[in-house]
Amino acid sequence: MSFLRVAIFGSFVSAILFLCIFYAEGFVVTAVYGLTIFYTLWAAYHVTITIAGMSMPSADIDYKSLEKHLPKISLIIPARSEPILSRTIDVCLNHTDYPLEKKEIVVVVDDPDGERIAFWYQQKYPQNVKLLSRRKAYPTKPSALNDSIHLCSGEIVGIVDVEDIPERDVFLRAAHALTQQGRVATQAILRISNADDSWISRVFSMEYAGWFRILLNGRSKLGLYSPLGGTGNYFKKSSLSHVGLYDATNLAEDAELSIRLLIAGWKVGVLNARHWEEAPVTFGAWVKQRTRWNRGWLQSLWKYIPVLFDIRHFRRLGIMGTLSTLMMLVGPLIVMLSLVAYGITFLWLLESAGLVSPIMTKISYPFWMAIPISFNIIYYYVWLKGAKLEGLKIKAIQQLPYMVFYMNVMMPIAALRAMYQEIFKPVMWEKTTHEGRGVMNHTLTG
Repeated sequence: MSFLRVAIFGSFVSAILFLCIFYAEGFVVTAVYGLTIFYTLWAAYHVTITIAGMSMPSADIDYKSLEKHLPKISLIIPARSEPILSRTIDVCLNHTDYPLEKKEIVVVVDDPDGERIAFWYQQKYPQNVKLLSRRKAYPTKPSALNDSIHLCSGEIVGIVDVEDIPERDVFLRAAHALTQQGRVATQAILRISNADDSWISRVFSMEYAGWFRILLNGRSKLGLYSPLGGTGNYFKKSSLSHVGLYDATNLAEDAELSIRLLIAGWKVGVLNARHWEEAPVTFGAWVKQRTRWNRGWLQSLWKYIPVLFDIRHFRRLGIMGTLSTLMMLVGPLIVMLSLVAYGITFLWLLESAGLVSPIMTKISYPFWMAIPISFNIIYYYVWLKGAKLEGLKIKAIQQLPYMVFYMNVMMPIAALRAMYQEIFKPVMWEKTTHEGRGVMNHTLTG
């Protein structure tokens, strides 16, 4: 627990309470207008990104030209207590269109079962598989990745989560982007293989389709800050070394690394290629995962606010680079702010019913709920459009109630939980359990 953060949080809460008690009307009116302006700008910003992200880069690749200069690729598979590890190793080795002699798998494990699985593959494929066993090491994924990178001998390094099924041509497309398109880092589109397991996994699959297919793609096309997605990341190894590898204590290590790549002058591209992975099925699993991501964003916000406003970095990133980074980092705070907007609307309803003294009803435009609702409508559209572009069979009317609950109840809970942990708890990795759900034959052979 950081006493400085606790002190800042306590001071902030005290100031809000003071204003609510002694200057209630002025504070509420100021909050209303401030939220209205902010959400309007936020919505316009995301509409611009959405428009830019509608079209994908061409899927055509000159494979014959690429084969002449095909680099060696090192794929890191981090795993801890993962019974599906053997499946992932086998898919990367034998079910992808990349020459075996130019493919290396580095498996980093923290448990005895993972050691046995990876050791068996290392014995069977001694030229292709390396095992790194970490006992009593710092128990975070970025720490494991940092240790693994030193074993990588390939020019390209890829991150493949243990639940992933990369499509057959992903490695070839990554090599093309990094060797012939001038990229130093690129991100595959992540798809969900178990969308039908529960309503949570279904909405999650829509959210992923909207984020990776439209919003991340749009950010990349506009040259804005484009955070990596944790898996399906491919880098030139030299670029990773240049920026100092991963932050071992950050719970959203992919997004944090993306900031340092941007500061170094490199932008993340999006591949027209896919990794299939597993979504949480229950609320308990989902909230732990989303809390971890949100806390990682808050860690990066705390870390990079002074960096981004340093005049040297501001000049390097420019106005849009700086603002697009900040707009992503404050994401958990924006989710929590939506609760304030809804609270103001609820206050207006109470005043209209004569249950409390009038404050909101004195203002000319009382329907302040319209702004956050409009912002959410943009996201609902992006999720549905992304699902359509990615070929998901979704009935929009049936899914809308689940989407509303997901956006307006589940997301704020995860954001609040992340805020609490960041202020009062030490760094901890709440691991997501993977069971190999939803794997279909076409994801292996298609």
